Amino acid sequence: MKKLNKKAITIGVIAGLLVLIDGIITNIMGLNSSFVWVSFISWTVFFGASVNERIRAIPGYVIGFFLAVAIINFGNFLNGIFSWTIFGVAISSILATAIINYICMFFEKLKKIYLNSINGIFVGIAMTFSSLGMGLKPDSVSNSITMLIIILIYGILGLLSGYATMKINSNS
Repeated sequence: MKKLNKKAITIGVIAGLLVLIDGIITNIMGLNSSFVWVSFISWTVFFGASVNERIRAIPGYVIGFFLAVAIINFGNFLNGIFSWTIFGVAISSILATAIINYICMFFEKLKKIYLNSINGIFVGIAMTFSSLGMGLKPDSVSNSITMLIIILIYGILGLLSGYATMKINSNS
């Protein structure tokens, strides 16, 4: 019970700190939404991961961002060619998502250049698409840079949170 209590307190304190840091960041960046959820996603996906896996996740987030933008743009391009839908879902979106995700899996073979964090890539894609729902769109260089900065800051905070959780609780 003592070990569980220590872990619960650690996670509670770190989560509270993340909320505080989120408030500071949103005020500094003039954001109208909280992005603490990005840290929580990163924290949980890489919970129990090695330091090396956490470091590989960071370029994965960037790759995921660009792949999500590629899905959006490729989907828009395909929609210009044909605009069929299935149950209201654009065929162009389905095809773009399938093709880009197929290509994404080849990053798993690039172990020698340190880009093989498939988890990081898919978390980057998910965080980018989730940002769309919060009103951020990669429709300009400025907006794209803002989105990428948010993903990196909060993603790294989540990775550090998971690492701190492990370190603090391993000393039991």
